[in-house]
Amino acid sequence: MGRYKAYFDEIWKIRAKKKPIGISLFGVIFDNSTPFTPGNMLKIAEGAELGLQMLAQKGYDFLIISGQPPLRTKNLEIQDFDNILGSARDLIQKLGGQIKNAYYAPSTDKNDPYVKPNTGMFERAQNESQIVWEGSYFIGVETADIKCAAKMKAIPVIIRSETNKDLKFKSFELTNNVKVQEYNNLVDFASSVSSTYS
Repeated sequence: MGRYKAYFDEIWKIRAKKKPIGISLFGVIFDNSTPFTPGNMLKIAEGAELGLQMLAQKGYDFLIISGQPPLRTKNLEIQDFDNILGSARDLIQKLGGQIKNAYYAPSTDKNDPYVKPNTGMFERAQNESQIVWEGSYFIGVETADIKCAAKMKAIPVIIRSETNKDLKFKSFELTNNVKVQEYNNLVDFASSVSSTYS
C-alpha cells in the first residue's frame, strides 16, 4: 500500500463508523397516500429526498425491509418489488447514500414468517450480519412495523401520512411498554438523530 496507506486507513475509519438504519419503502420513501398500482410511476414521499440525504450525510446506510404497500389496488409481484428496489437504489445513490441490503415479502399470508408483524425478514437481516437491531432504528408507517421493531428491540419510528393518520399508537405503547417516535416526514426524523461520525 505504501504511500496510500494513510488515505485508506482514513477511509476504513469512516466506513467503520457508518451505521445501518432499517426503513420501509411505502409511506416512508415512496408516497402511499393513494392506492398504489403496480406499473404506475412511483412518487417520492414528501420530505423523503432531503431526509435520505441528511441521513446519508450523518453516516447512515439503509437496510430496506418491506412488504406489500398498505394502500394498493392489487398485490405486487416479485418483479414489481425488484423494479421498485432498483428505483430506490438509484434515488438513494443519487442522494449520496447506500443501500446495505433489501428484504421484501410479496406474500400477504399472516402465517408466513416473513410477513410483518412476523419478524422473519428482521431476523434474517441480523443473522446475515446486516444489522444489530437492538438500539437501531426501524422507520415504517404501520402498526406491524412497530411490532417488529419492538420484538427485535429496535427503536420504532413512525412517519405520519395519509396512510396512517387515523392510527393510534399510544395504546400499543402502553400495553407493550414501547416508546414509538412519531414524525411528520423523514426530514423531521433525520434532523433529530446524531451523526455516526461524532
